[in-house]
Amino acid sequence: MKMQETLVDKITVYIELDLEDEGKRDAIMKSLIADNIKFPQGLKMHMHSLPENILSIEFDSDGSIETVSNTVDEVLSHISIGKMVLNDD
Repeated sequence: MKMQETLVDKITVYIELDLEDEGKRDAIMKSLIADNIKFPQGLKMHMHSLPENILSIEFDSDGSIETVSNTVDEVLSHISIGKMVLNDD
């Protein structure tokens, strides 16, 4: 049985990650660019490099909570894999 998705007017999720050095922050950010190409309709991801090696990610959606949750989970999973590749974990 398929569950009905919950729709809301607007969802914004902010994530800030301390990646400890500029090289790791930039590598993780570059690895996520490919993820930012084919997003579900109505969902956008914006990334910014902040001082002190912080990677800021913002998700904006005018759609379903489930889609946002699944996308954030997928992006965080890719970040985790990227950190392992960079021998950070």
